[in-house]
Amino acid sequence: MGRKKVLNKCYYKMENGGRIRKGRNLVLLLILLVCSGNILSANPITAKDRDSLLNLPLFKNEDLLKIELKTDLALLINDVSDNRKYHKSELKVFSENGKTDLITVKVKTRGNFRRRKQNCNFPPLRFKIPVKEGMGTEFEGQSKLKYVSHCQSFVDDYEQHTIEEYLIYKMYNLISNHSYRVRLSQVSFIDVNSSDTITKFGFFIEDKEDVALRNGKHILNYKNMKQYEILRENMVMLSLFQLMIGNADWDVGRLHNIDVMSVSEHSIPVVVPFDFDWSGIINHSYYTLSPKIEPDAKYKRLYKGMRWSPEDLAQAFTNFKELKPSFLEVINNCDYLKANNRNKLIEYIEEFYELISSKKDVKEVIEKNSQKLPKT
Repeated sequence: MGRKKVLNKCYYKMENGGRIRKGRNLVLLLILLVCSGNILSANPITAKDRDSLLNLPLFKNEDLLKIELKTDLALLINDVSDNRKYHKSELKVFSENGKTDLITVKVKTRGNFRRRKQNCNFPPLRFKIPVKEGMGTEFEGQSKLKYVSHCQSFVDDYEQHTIEEYLIYKMYNLISNHSYRVRLSQVSFIDVNSSDTITKFGFFIEDKEDVALRNGKHILNYKNMKQYEILRENMVMLSLFQLMIGNADWDVGRLHNIDVMSVSEHSIPVVVPFDFDWSGIINHSYYTLSPKIEPDAKYKRLYKGMRWSPEDLAQAFTNFKELKPSFLEVINNCDYLKANNRNKLIEYIEEFYELISSKKDVKEVIEKNSQKLPKT
């Protein structure tokens, strides 16, 4: 049996017979995975260990994922109450080599704002995938996944906006490994009762426990943390990235669209952003400017970071200038984005670079109204 198949089917025991736990002995586990010829057990390792340590297909592959989801579609998308449940569904996964996999999964609606019917007629979803069902498919190693939908089924702009949000995640991947991996998908939703089908772009988001695990960290559910308590470079770059995309819908202290993770409770934490649909760069029909932005403001953006030191800002601006070609490459290389949407994204990003290149604008937008750092 080949090593890859063996690793997918086995877990390793330490000499005392105990399992190697997630988040501990990562170096030892990686050495064993690469070098060990002595496999001591034939039990499957956990889904998360496979995905995080072996870098399995879903987020390793950049190709468009084409799938079919067959379910009682009307029942699923209308199940948006607080007592909503999972719905048994059939997932068909198409590979470029012609292979087709059939998986039985469970799916339910999720979200807050976009789960409400007055905002979206097609809500975001959560997939639950049995470990054995996923083995040997694009979903191997996955157990639970968020899916970002197109929101409105009969308005083309929404599908393009979904692709735009996907690209924002891809851009933030260039800034930090402490970020959510995503996979663009084209899903045909098929109703089992009527055979009615709707095919739309969307994307899967990596599970947050996997983000933490592959970075050797744990999720911290601590509210009321301050930005200056976060690893400085991480926090500075995140606050400026949110400014670049025109997103004010985040807050570290409230854990609003922010995850906090750390090696331990006594280590300096890092933050990971998610949910970018309220960004000015996307400009959804439900997006509204913050009342804190002056009507005649040159840049229609609200900066929510701290008043970082001149040295911190200078280094971050240098980092962003070096990243600019890569950001634009992410946008330009997306074949599924329409020309006018591509131009919109590029123009919005160019405006950010204009801002950080002007001392006057930096002072006006970033420094003037931001909270001062506490004296040490």
